[in-house]
Amino acid sequence: MGSRRGFTLIELVAAIAIIAIVTAAVATGVNNIRGASASAEAGKIAVAVRYLYNLAVVSGRNQRLVIDFDARAWWGEEQTTDDPCEAFLLPGTDEPGTDKHGTDKHGTDKHGKDEPEDTQAGNAKAGERPAATSAFEASKSTLLQRTELDKGLTFAAVMTTHQSEPSKSGQAFIYFFPNGTTEHAMIQVKADEDDVTTVEVSAMQGTAKIRGEDIDLDDISREFAKDAQ
Repeated sequence: MGSRRGFTLIELVAAIAIIAIVTAAVATGVNNIRGASASAEAGKIAVAVRYLYNLAVVSGRNQRLVIDFDARAWWGEEQTTDDPCEAFLLPGTDEPGTDKHGTDKHGTDKHGKDEPEDTQAGNAKAGERPAATSAFEASKSTLLQRTELDKGLTFAAVMTTHQSEPSKSGQAFIYFFPNGTTEHAMIQVKADEDDVTTVEVSAMQGTAKIRGEDIDLDDISREFAKDAQ
């Protein structure tokens, strides 16, 4: 009997050890998958950024990347106007009208908040009134169709040079201009509190750098404000 009990105890210890090893392996695997998923999603966004940059130059129209925090989705949009005078102006906020994505045609998000009036970029002069007739519609390009983040991922924050502070809810916009420039921007994709991937958009080159770190966008907003002075 004693021998039998000892064998059972050894089996029990071995079983517990195996369970612990398997549990640790599964946890590590899940974390690796989630991390890879966040990185992969950031890669898709980086490709879209470069495509929007090139598309703006080729089409002669403003393009923009839309980040929807609530829907956990992103997509591309193109300015519908053919007026060359509006090629370097962001939409104004004078008239009502909402597009099919819930974004006001003149820069108001679906929560009714106006985008800042100082969102001019490209060749627009500071303080110049944005074009009131500007409107955007969903891009017809396959690469820019509405794309939802993988399960378990969310957008943590977005910061651009036309914002005074990071966006963390509603919708955020990153603009691309026909003169071959875009906005310096940061897009953060989060798997969990300790796993954040940042996509940094270069203003002059239209390239996107993937940074596997949680960057403090409040500090970035102060840098952007300093650069704008």
